Amino acid sequence: MVIVLPSAAIVLAVLFIAYRWIDPLPPRHFVIAAGAAGSGYDNFARHYARILTRDGIELEVRNSAGAVEDLDLLRDAASGVQAALTTFGIAQPNDADTLYSLGGIFDAPIFIFYRDAEPTTRFAQFRGKRLSIGMPGTALRSLILQVLKATDAVDVSTHLLDLGTAEAVDALIAGEIDVAVFPSQLDGGLLQRALGAAGIRLMNVAQAEAIAKTIPGLKHVVLWRGLISLGRDIPNSDLDLLASRNRLLVRKDLHPALQYLLLEAMRKVHSTPGPFNRLGEFPAEQPNDLPLSPTAEAFYRSGPTFWQRYTSFWLASLLNRIVFFIIPVVATLIPVIGFAPRLYRWLYVRRIDRLHRLLGTLERELAQSAASSQLIEYETRIARIESTVQLLKVPRRFEVDLQRLRIHLRMVQEELDRMRAVH
Repeated sequence: MVIVLPSAAIVLAVLFIAYRWIDPLPPRHFVIAAGAAGSGYDNFARHYARILTRDGIELEVRNSAGAVEDLDLLRDAASGVQAALTTFGIAQPNDADTLYSLGGIFDAPIFIFYRDAEPTTRFAQFRGKRLSIGMPGTALRSLILQVLKATDAVDVSTHLLDLGTAEAVDALIAGEIDVAVFPSQLDGGLLQRALGAAGIRLMNVAQAEAIAKTIPGLKHVVLWRGLISLGRDIPNSDLDLLASRNRLLVRKDLHPALQYLLLEAMRKVHSTPGPFNRLGEFPAEQPNDLPLSPTAEAFYRSGPTFWQRYTSFWLASLLNRIVFFIIPVVATLIPVIGFAPRLYRWLYVRRIDRLHRLLGTLERELAQSAASSQLIEYETRIARIESTVQLLKVPRRFEVDLQRLRIHLRMVQEELDRMRAVH
């Protein structure tokens, strides 16, 4: 027991330390912020939710006004939001303290329609115009406002109107505004409507590459001739466009296993080719203003682990934790197991050695002083030692040591008998 109990205490201590350092099993529910209901963000998030359901995880989709509000919800720990679809380029420096990026997921083309008889290719030509660049608080408005300022297109004569996408298209067709800026899929109804309206032109952004290098949240993409409609040859020439770069962010305290599930869902949803991306281009380890999570780094570098590839999600999570528990326990027990035999021997031999020392002390005193007055004290001491030796029980392997002690005891007793005979 004296070996087992300390060893068990050491094992329990190691397990406790390991548990404190290793995350418990992941929760079965978490929340993602995904823009307005029916938006592209919302559709993608609900696709993620369906995929995560297969592993018993409930992903709750929380709608908002757009990418900016998604990021605000993610920053607020009290909101309960632990993941968010948002746009690159709108983060703040202190976001790196609490947020991770899981990588880019898609580029959303931004279409700029204007009413003018003459072609417009530079933003500086919008001075003095009436522009709709998205509602206040949206990522689109933030990014396009950066572009307008960078290209010196904003002055006192420029009017920015707060209109939603549908309202902006209606106002442009009605001649109430001069420019409407909005993101859209190529088969979007509002895009098709704007393309078919008389007197409305789609802007070819001549400085798209330079703007993309200046504004981090934007990317230069090409709308190839006929890509919208081959039969009607729309557009009838290649057009340079800007696109917003979108990504998935998570809070740093989101369980790594859930981050991995999100990465797998991103791969399934976004790896297909599209009008502006190649097969497998997304999800992507893009340049980020926020750190990539360690889980995402491992995912992009080496993909899933052996267990993640061939076992279920929950079994893989459990096996990972078992390994992390076993390694420190085994590492701790190796020296304990090696030291145990020596400790075991010491616990028994030390009692025998202590009695040897008492007998040795008595021998030296007998040699130095043989006065008859002290014989009674010597007899009392040796009787006490003899009683202890008789009560001493040891395992079979230590009987030789006990026998040596008995021999030592008899030698001292014989010496005391000789002294008694002399006196």
